[in-house]
Amino acid sequence: MFGLFGASSAHEPGDANKPANRVVPLHFFDDGPLWRAFILYSMFVFDHVLDAERLRTSLERLVHKDGWWKLGARLRRNKNGELEYHIPAAFTTERSALAYSHIEYNVDAADHPLASRLPKASTKPAIVGDPDEFHDHMRPAGSPMKLNDYINADRPQLGLHIVSFKDTTFVSLYWPHTLCDAMGKKAILDAWSLIIQGREDEVRAPHGAEFDPFTKLGTNPTEEFKLAPRRMGTFELVGYGLGQVLDFIRKQENRMVCVPPSFLEKLRESAIADLAGAQENNNGEKPFLTEGDVLCAWWTRLAITHLPRDSSRTVVLSNAYCLRKVLRQDLIPEGAPYVSNAIGFINVLLPVKDIVKKPLSYVAKSIRTAIAELGTRPQVETFFAMVRESQAKLPPFFGHRNMHMITYSNWTRVNLFEVDFSAAVVGGAPGEKVAKPRYIQNNQFGLILPNGFPIIGKDNDGNYWLSGYMNKAHWAKIGELLAQEV
Repeated sequence: MFGLFGASSAHEPGDANKPANRVVPLHFFDDGPLWRAFILYSMFVFDHVLDAERLRTSLERLVHKDGWWKLGARLRRNKNGELEYHIPAAFTTERSALAYSHIEYNVDAADHPLASRLPKASTKPAIVGDPDEFHDHMRPAGSPMKLNDYINADRPQLGLHIVSFKDTTFVSLYWPHTLCDAMGKKAILDAWSLIIQGREDEVRAPHGAEFDPFTKLGTNPTEEFKLAPRRMGTFELVGYGLGQVLDFIRKQENRMVCVPPSFLEKLRESAIADLAGAQENNNGEKPFLTEGDVLCAWWTRLAITHLPRDSSRTVVLSNAYCLRKVLRQDLIPEGAPYVSNAIGFINVLLPVKDIVKKPLSYVAKSIRTAIAELGTRPQVETFFAMVRESQAKLPPFFGHRNMHMITYSNWTRVNLFEVDFSAAVVGGAPGEKVAKPRYIQNNQFGLILPNGFPIIGKDNDGNYWLSGYMNKAHWAKIGELLAQEV
């Protein structure tokens, strides 16, 4: 039923009344402390009434398809403390392929006391809400909040929670980060959508379902990592960790921010004009910055407004970086979904005073340059060699013990707002209505990462959405500054 899993797979002992589970180890880089720390929830809001039963049964069919088995696998630890997938011999009512729950309200969303408060797009950059306020609409009672909630229960990895109103549907997926990253989530959504549309035969099995394609990643570095001189040693890491204790103890608050397209486009045009006019760019080469470069540069300025403007303190911008494109050269074939974690981190180190006082184009260009220099295949190989040499399988840190770190994870290229559930609209003829999400939020449980900002992406009206955790005073200051933006 589940195909072949290679020499590393095994069977868990069973008995006459309980068929044996198939046991498969996690991919090497999936089972690390960073991914173990997060349980992820993503909520998609559709301004349509969707058929909840059709959504459920189609997603269950995906779990049954060849190569998609691990969505329904159970997580366990072996005697060495390593994580394993325990796949039921058959998915049944008692051992389901999918954790599922559904709540119905016989009112419009606008008439519900909580749903009516859902963030809406703004005409200027603004804090538009608190994603944590909507926990009751995205996670059912008793759903997992930490890794042990999976390990100590007979629980499938993937969960689906649907909240239906008379005019709106909230669709939430939840899973441990050890299962997959944002691009893996999109692969699940795309395959699920194909099944809803009756195009099940077009669903491809994920690459690496039966083996770990990253077995050799990081074993053959050929050049020094460009940030090696700034790598932190054990003493500095301990000092940095102690300095962060208060941030992890102090209550952090979550906020959602909307950035309209006209505002960001003006920022980008201005930054590119600055680069084009700079003396060092008089070489005929046309400057290039993405919207993501400019968005991160602009938000970084806001996120450090609590730091002294003249400070030489190092700010580290750590950008989570999808590796699928660069690893297509040798490890991930073109067009194959990869439902696991394929993430590196590209770091930019700048003093506070340069971020604040130099043009925004300077910070944006620093981000773009780092991506170009650190995102090559040889640099990725060296980066993961450093991960392998870490006993804890943690990514290397660069900077100084008193640095201020800001983490970004930009999902714009994942195109989450393009998820199309039109075929599940109740009472809709094929092609009559387009059901794409109007609003998306991502919440994390387990580890709450201060100054960590997922950029959810760009909605179908061009608005960017980002969220993150900071203390209340920082958010208040940012709110004041955003009110002054024109």
